[in-house]
Amino acid sequence: KQTMKIKLAKSILTAALPLFLIASCGGDDSSVTDESAEMPATGRCGDESKLGDTLNFYNWADYIDPQVLTDFETECGVAVTMGTYTSNQELIAKVQAGNSGYSLVIPTDYAAEQMIETGLAQKLDMSLIPNAVNLDPKQMGLYYDKDNEYTLPYQYSTTGIAYNSKSFDTPPTSWSALFDKNEHCNKSSILDDQYEAVGAALVYLGYSYSSLDPVAHEKARDLLIAARDCISAFDSANFIGNLASGEVVIAESWGFAAGIARLDNPDVKFVIPDEGGIMWQDNFMIPVDAPDAYTAHVFINYMLEADVGAKITEFILGFTPNLEAAKLLSTDYLALINDGGIAVTDDVRKRLSPSEHGSSEVFSATWNAVTTSG
Repeated sequence: KQTMKIKLAKSILTAALPLFLIASCGGDDSSVTDESAEMPATGRCGDESKLGDTLNFYNWADYIDPQVLTDFETECGVAVTMGTYTSNQELIAKVQAGNSGYSLVIPTDYAAEQMIETGLAQKLDMSLIPNAVNLDPKQMGLYYDKDNEYTLPYQYSTTGIAYNSKSFDTPPTSWSALFDKNEHCNKSSILDDQYEAVGAALVYLGYSYSSLDPVAHEKARDLLIAARDCISAFDSANFIGNLASGEVVIAESWGFAAGIARLDNPDVKFVIPDEGGIMWQDNFMIPVDAPDAYTAHVFINYMLEADVGAKITEFILGFTPNLEAAKLLSTDYLALINDGGIAVTDDVRKRLSPSEHGSSEVFSATWNAVTTSG
């Protein structure tokens, strides 16, 4: 999740999207808050007499097509001001401090769980989000919000390995290509994220991504410290550009990020290693102290329109949980995802786990030991 330079055509052509999903139980979308009145049948903008003039939106950098914000202002008269963050920890700290001024945020699954548990989210009024009917039940009711009382899915993707196919005689199939010394030393990177880096080390060592076993974390710590002698950096900010330019030939990467690098360099491909990878989901959430919850609900509903959802997915190059939007994705998008190894096939799905990262304190301690050693 970082700054993106998207060149993919944004035209929405009718095409079928394979379902890149992990099975889970469906949620109950009946939660209601006391603050919001039922939305009358007034179209994409809700009850315009209740809309604010502006909406403060806190999101990952460039994690939405800017045209969506412009279109919402044109159609509904609401100017969306978007602040950005680079990590879930930054998002949580901002909301936790209180009076952030933001009425809508986009936390990843495990961060959403933390925010719900600590009282930082308010329940959604599903009567104001009728387009939730477009969402795939398989992306609903996940571990962090089983009844979808506080969240709805925005976009989802995976974490695995992106690599330059010209630099490998055979595609890498193991995390060992990053964690063990090899001919690509100083041309590789691991994500600068405690959950992603430590989780990948854990799964390579035969543990689960969410393991809290002290022995497992000691081994993961030592593995990551040793890997520092070979990798060029722990990097979540510049690896996409480095993959595209060839400065880095292999990197721990989000699937959508590999797609972005592939736009500039078609030699970049993606793989979920044999030991496993994760599938994660980012979510709509309204903070408990949101100054304009009504307008936030209307904006969520707007983004769940089929055409709007397709535009967002084509810009991000993630996967849409919106079944109606999936029908509108372009052939360019589908080719990029499928040809680059980014699509989640049945075989790939067997190697994916949900991103249940467990205790932040345990992962933080391990990561702190890695980044401060030596």
